[in-house]
This record gives sequence, C-alpha cells and structure tokens, in this order.
Amino acid sequence: MDKVIILMATYQGERYLEEQLKSIVVQDYPNFELIVRDDASSDGTFFLLSLYKKRYPDKITVLRNKKNLGGTKNFLMLLRDAVKQNNREQNSVYFMFSDQDDYWYPNKISRTLTRMKRLEARYGKELPGLVFTDARVVDGNGKLLAPSFFALQRFNMKRRVFPHLLMENMVIGCTSMLNMPLAEILTKVPKHARYHDWWMALLAASTGHTSYLPESTIDYRQHTDNVVGAQNFGTYVKKRVKEIKKQKYTLLRNFEQAMEFYQFYSTEIPDRAVEQIEEFLMLQEQNFFLRRINAVRGGYLKSGLIRNIGLMLIL
Repeated sequence: MDKVIILMATYQGERYLEEQLKSIVVQDYPNFELIVRDDASSDGTFFLLSLYKKRYPDKITVLRNKKNLGGTKNFLMLLRDAVKQNNREQNSVYFMFSDQDDYWYPNKISRTLTRMKRLEARYGKELPGLVFTDARVVDGNGKLLAPSFFALQRFNMKRRVFPHLLMENMVIGCTSMLNMPLAEILTKVPKHARYHDWWMALLAASTGHTSYLPESTIDYRQHTDNVVGAQNFGTYVKKRVKEIKKQKYTLLRNFEQAMEFYQFYSTEIPDRAVEQIEEFLMLQEQNFFLRRINAVRGGYLKSGLIRNIGLMLIL
C-alpha cells in the first residue's frame, strides 16, 4: 500500500491543534505517518504534541526547533528530511502538508491520493506531480464563512501555468499532495520563497504537472493569528487600494522569489521555463510601457480584470 507522509509545522498553536490532530488520526486511509516539527513555541503546543505522540507512537513523530524558523522554512526543511528518510521505500511515497488549526475531512487523504493516481496515470509516475483541493472557509469557532476558498478569492483555476504562477499563487499548501519526483527536487531550502506552497507550485508547473480537485477536503480556519488567510474579494480590493506602497513591495518580493528560483533550478527545469522566468525578471529593467506590454504578452498576470488593473498600476 502506498505510504502518505503528512508534514505539520506548528507554532503557538495550542488553541486549535487538538481538533486538527483528532481529524488526522481518524483518516479512512490507514497507511500514513504524521511528522510534526514545532517552531520553538512557548505555549502548550509541544506538550499537546507529546501527548498525542504517546497515544499514537506508530503514527506520530514530534520534533522541535531550537529557534523559530518561520513557517515556509520549517515546512521545506521537514520535506527535505522526510525525503532523505523515505526515498528508498519499495512502495510509492507521497507527501502532504498540514496547518495546525484546520480540520481535515475523514477522506482527505484517500480523495487526494485518488486524484494523484489519475494525474500519474495520465503523465507517468516519473514526472513531478502536485495535487491540491478546494477548502471550506470557517471562522475561529468553526462557523462557515464561505463554501469554497477559490470561489471566495475569484481565482481563475485554468491559469495554473508557470508564467501566471510567477505572479500569483493559487495553491493552498494545507490541501496539497506531492509525489516523490517532485519532493526529491524540493530539497533546497530558499531564503526568498514567499510561501512553501507557492514555491512548490512553481516547481511543479515548470517541471511536471498540477491537478486541482474542485471539492473541499478541509475546513480552512480563519482567525486573527493566521499567517496567511482568506478574505472576500471586496475586502481584497479595498485593502489593495489603500496599500499601494505595500503592493509595490510585494511585487518586488515576487521578483526576488523568481530570481532565487532561477538560481536554484535554471539547470534543472525545461528550456521554455528558463526563457519564461528570464523574461519575467527582465520586466524590472524595461520602461513603463514595454514592461506592461510584455507582462500581458508573456502571461505574467493575475486572476480577473480588477486584479490586473491593479497590477498595471504598480508594475
């Protein structure tokens, strides 16, 4: 039976962590392992993890960082270490990511793995593959805010191509599954990755394939402590209008992420992807009009007319 390794990064998460752990240990797919690395929490997070480790010693491994690394680095280091330990397994090994404050539906692993198998059957098991799903958005008390994360965000899910992903991320890490070919080339830990799911999406789109399962497999919890959260589209627009300077800085960080990605993988990704990322990086050197013309021509855009009008203002 295929093995699924779930990677969870925790930090100051005791409020919602137990509900998440309970939802994972009752999954209908039995052959999984949960590896948790706590990021130097000072609350009761590590104590709670230790209790669940004692209850499920064959299912849960608990690690702890001496100092806080941040979620992106913590997740990618977890993946790197897990690949080293499992890349010689005779059966197929797949990797999933879990936040500390969501709620997994009982068939999350099985439904995502089924989709992954379809992806591999179509393109081959040797190619890197990433599957991600939709999510219900709930508040801190579990009250429904939106039945679909992607409908709430108004993302164009057909635009999961490399140029678009250089500008806009559409993957939710906590709904994702990676196959081993993708995980094996994700072992470099970047300094400028915006988020671990975005970094994974870039590599999957440039070297292999992504697949979106349009059904919710988790309750994605939104509360004041979230590192990254969902917001309705109207709130998104108002926030962007008020924070033009901040948006310009965010765009700069996109270019920094792309540059590091290029430095890491320009010799490993296909030639066409190399050309696309070079064209993206060259936008910074072009004049006002040429930069915008080439952004449109190259597909370095966001989802929807309103987002792209905003992009043209700050590009």
